[in-house]
Amino acid sequence: MSARPGLSLIINTFNQPEYLARVLRAVSNQRSRPEEVLVADDGSGRETRAVFQEWAGRETLTTRHVWQPHEGFRRARILNQAIAAATQPYVVFLDGDTVPHPDFLADHRRLARPGAFIQGHRALVQEQGAANFGRGEFRCDRRQAMWRGQIRGVKHAFRWPRPLLRRRGDLEGIRGCNLGIWREDLLRVNGYNEAFEGWGREDSELAVRLMNCGIERFDARGWALCFHLWHPPAPRERLPANDDLLERAIREKATRCARGLDQYLSPSAS
Repeated sequence: MSARPGLSLIINTFNQPEYLARVLRAVSNQRSRPEEVLVADDGSGRETRAVFQEWAGRETLTTRHVWQPHEGFRRARILNQAIAAATQPYVVFLDGDTVPHPDFLADHRRLARPGAFIQGHRALVQEQGAANFGRGEFRCDRRQAMWRGQIRGVKHAFRWPRPLLRRRGDLEGIRGCNLGIWREDLLRVNGYNEAFEGWGREDSELAVRLMNCGIERFDARGWALCFHLWHPPAPRERLPANDDLLERAIREKATRCARGLDQYLSPSAS
């Protein structure tokens, strides 16, 4: 495993301030602290900003709230802005409704390797369990949710002494809620494709371009755990169009996107 890199944690969110507060609480309790935390906010209201500012005011690490007006689901766009603002060589992505295990960032640091990106996995905390998960001590919250039958994907709920790390070339299990990628590799493929609007497939299409550039996908099991809190499903009316964009990237063996990260970079950075 490679030397442990400086790490930017990017947390994307939209109008889930109570969940975001729990995620940030878990970030404070990480055994390995990030060098910086950026919240990529797709147009949330004042309550989300207040949650972040209150948390950031108690922290000594670098923090930044990256915000854009809400004009529909534009996750790709706000993530690019956060990547552009990040200063560390390694970027870990986490969703604002996904509570990280206390070793989440320590694991991502240890798993990072040149020429590769790391796909971690998640356990799903169902509706009743999500009411309190992340408010208390991690082990107690997990135990209570388990006793109540409120965790799906139990194999992803407990950290193993050693990870199972497997090289893969497919797209199954690609999710942006638990990804570790070198920032220079994100620059190489021009970040997220902003042609993706509405829910779905932007992470898979990013993975296609990374792998087409020779950047290997490693799938991590047993380490870098996180817990997705239940919420109503997002509207998926744009999914067929996004499926088409993904299929085009596969068919054309794309390595870069036209509408991407470079528009937010200074000339010297790009």
